[in-house]
Amino acid sequence: MAKFRNILVGVDLSSADRLAAADLKPPTREAINGAIRLAKMTDAELTFFAGIEISESAREFLERDQTDPANSVEAQATQVVNSIVADAKKEGVSARGVVRFGTAWMEIIREVLREKYDLVMVGTRDLNAPTRLLLGSTAMKLLRYCPCPVLVNKPDPDPADFNILIASDLSDVCSTAIDVAVALGQLIDTKIHLIHAIDSHIDRRVWHTGLTEQQFHEHKRELHEQAEAKLNDQLSRSDFRTLDNGVQAHVLDGPADILISEAIEEHGIDLLMMGTAARSGIPGFLVGNTAERLLPQVTCSVLAFKPEGFVSPVTLD
Repeated sequence: MAKFRNILVGVDLSSADRLAAADLKPPTREAINGAIRLAKMTDAELTFFAGIEISESAREFLERDQTDPANSVEAQATQVVNSIVADAKKEGVSARGVVRFGTAWMEIIREVLREKYDLVMVGTRDLNAPTRLLLGSTAMKLLRYCPCPVLVNKPDPDPADFNILIASDLSDVCSTAIDVAVALGQLIDTKIHLIHAIDSHIDRRVWHTGLTEQQFHEHKRELHEQAEAKLNDQLSRSDFRTLDNGVQAHVLDGPADILISEAIEEHGIDLLMMGTAARSGIPGFLVGNTAERLLPQVTCSVLAFKPEGFVSPVTLD
């Protein structure tokens, strides 16, 4: 977690009746509180960022006849963000606030490009519809396009019992996820599970090559052994032996999105860590087929890492 020293926290100020609401929604409040907890453990600096989704012309219209500048949209938003900054500073955390106008997810990414943040933290948008938890939200756009890791926070009913699941496709970006999980495990008491799914499509392709049943099962055994060896190699390059609870590794057969969802349920997972992968031929477009199917249904927090060399399609121009 030492690499997360410069963290941007998205603050959702939208509400049904006001553009900037002091009564923050629970997901946003959880992202703020989680960021403060993390910053206290890692001595990180926080930037609380509010993107106001209103056009410049609409902003000018709303403020044209306003006699008191303190009541402007920007002033109200700044007041709320400054109060969050003050709360963080009371906890001994270095913090500042930023307010910008524009599409929230795009402005967050532009701020990341300007200031080179290590991590973006945001809350979920809809807690009443678990099957659409991230779909279509600011969070999903950030998971796809943000160049740095993104942590989407879901309120945890029992933060004292914290369980992590790392979904590994054996790539380098998943090694980064393991390192971060282990570093977090060194700071708090947690149980960590590491899962790799063997693509069931490979089984079907091999079955149609004319192999005998014995040869087919031998092939599957070899796939398992190879995956276990690679997974253990990934673990061996981390400090997982320093953890009281170690790391439990699982190599399973079946579709990755289904197996990950089942593991989240079975092990009471609070945080899913995974790498994301760009689709061939579409630079900067994430998050790959497994993640596209999985993430809208996830009911725990998600921390997603980008592969080395990823370039966001969002620019500062």
